[in-house]
Amino acid sequence: MVRILIADDSRVIRTRVASWIAAELDLELVGQAESGTHAVELFVRLHPDVVVLDIEMPGLDGVETLRQIRTIDSSVPVIMFSALTDSGSRMTVASMLAGASDYVAKPISFQVEEQTRQALLERIRSLVRSSPVLAVETPSPAVAGPQQPGPSRSPEVIVVAASTGGPAALGDFLAAVGTVDLPIVVVQHIATHFVDLLVEQLGEQLGADVAVGEDGEFLGPGVIRFAPGRVHVELKRRARQLLLAYSDEAPVNSCKPSADVLFDSAAAVTHRPIAVVLSGMGTDGVKGARAIVASDGVVFAQDQMTSVVWGMPGAVVNEGLARTIGPPGNIGARARALAMAARSARLEVTS
Repeated sequence: MVRILIADDSRVIRTRVASWIAAELDLELVGQAESGTHAVELFVRLHPDVVVLDIEMPGLDGVETLRQIRTIDSSVPVIMFSALTDSGSRMTVASMLAGASDYVAKPISFQVEEQTRQALLERIRSLVRSSPVLAVETPSPAVAGPQQPGPSRSPEVIVVAASTGGPAALGDFLAAVGTVDLPIVVVQHIATHFVDLLVEQLGEQLGADVAVGEDGEFLGPGVIRFAPGRVHVELKRRARQLLLAYSDEAPVNSCKPSADVLFDSAAAVTHRPIAVVLSGMGTDGVKGARAIVASDGVVFAQDQMTSVVWGMPGAVVNEGLARTIGPPGNIGARARALAMAARSARLEVTS
């Protein structure tokens, strides 16, 4: 039985969600909170398996409530349940960067209520199935496999794939990478209307050049570029320079943008690319990771214990493609070390 805590300042919403849960044999509502403060109190007392958390609440809002929950337990899935107004959307993205597992939009009318009910119940079940059996209180070190690229090898780009649980992992990974001489290109599976907000907030958080990539844009050192929604991105060459290109081909692995498309192109046109697969559902990125390895690149994967969903990184690990496995911050530090070693090697050659 999955034990659920809901926090929402609207009694109507709490009653509605309670009725949805009561109709399911495998779900149980163990607590209802009308405020963020009450939610934290109930979380400590009831130890729920899943939290459904409103964004916009008076007093302690959803983002701050989430942060307090995460100081108590970093592994319990938390689903943000928000009306996607402009303010709600910004706070939803902020909550994902703060460690929310997923989000579901509140119904805007009775006509879409059934769709919302199905989406929320699906998220609850999928996140519980995907949750690690054991929790960790401190990050485990990255586990590095053999045949690590040495200083004589010069990676040219870092390509990253993420989905459910990805925003928070991306924040940790990119912060650990810091400013390097390589461009970073990211495919994050997320609703299109969240992409610009995620990029904006990550840019503020990192103090870096973070933007949605433009079709035909040349990729300079140190830039971080995200795929826009509903279009694939590829790496191409023009006059020996690396650039970003859009592709309107069909979805790959039911994803558009797809990590496989980005990874395949990196393997084809760049020298020894570094590919990173972070938390997410599905298997997008496995085929591309195989191409990265075949091109003498290296693949890093987030470990199971720190992943919200170990689908994408787990598939890469199970295929034997990941050379380094660890928490996002650790593999970010490893990527930075490779990039800095390559820079030092280039300076020695030119000096």
